[in-house]
Amino acid sequence: MEIKHWALVGVLYVAVVIGSYTAITGANPLESTDMHDDHGNGEETHESHDASSTQTEEDENMDHQHHQTDGASDVHTDVSYNDGEVRIQLEDVDGNVPKLEETHEEEMHLIIVSNDLEDYIHLHPEREEDGIYTVPVELEEGHYQAFVDISPEDMAYQVAPNPVQVGTNETGKANLSNEDNWTKEIEGKTVTLEDVEAKADEEVPLVFDMHGENPEPHMGALGHVVIVDEDGEEYIHVHPDSDDTTSFQTHFPEPGMYKIWAEFKFDDDVNTYPFIIEVNE
Repeated sequence: MEIKHWALVGVLYVAVVIGSYTAITGANPLESTDMHDDHGNGEETHESHDASSTQTEEDENMDHQHHQTDGASDVHTDVSYNDGEVRIQLEDVDGNVPKLEETHEEEMHLIIVSNDLEDYIHLHPEREEDGIYTVPVELEEGHYQAFVDISPEDMAYQVAPNPVQVGTNETGKANLSNEDNWTKEIEGKTVTLEDVEAKADEEVPLVFDMHGENPEPHMGALGHVVIVDEDGEEYIHVHPDSDDTTSFQTHFPEPGMYKIWAEFKFDDDVNTYPFIIEVNE
């Protein structure tokens, strides 16, 4: 009887404890389902976090590839000419003014070529106000393509031709011939583009013989090379392989005829040497 008495007291004690716990917490300590569910939800949250992280990494990689491969541009350029001045307006896809990084000592390089690729002008417009750059230049009547060469911070940018009409005269498209002399003399300084077999979508070396002359540093390099295709649509700007050489490496996106302008500085003057090259498949 004494054992039964203590057993009954023990049962009543446990019942009181369970009742008190349930009254305070609203949970039944004898049921483990909620605790298991909480653990299960924790696992789902962890899995969701991992999936989200993976998706973010994939998105970043896609963005990176998108910027590199499809030629999309986050910055719009508008070029106009009036009364001896070129005006360039910049804005991003949201209508904001992009911030530019300095490349080769300048915020902006503006390359203007006539439609027939006979005239070539390399300018450095200055910022007049946020998003507006200007530079004075006298252009003959005719049709031109202007290439705004910039490096916007944290934005994709693809250089594209901006058509500029000066006056009413039209300028026909270029008709380049592969019968070109690859040795040119300007102001007593001779430069030769060494023979090269150029193929589309392959690395093409452009090696210039200075004939014993030593060019001076020009915008942080011993030379600059700008290339435009016959239609005036493709723009390529390359710099030397190193700080002490006049050899360059480039890629041509498509077969066809291209014009090369090689800039070298001698005696404080910049000479621009034009060459015509045929790129094969």
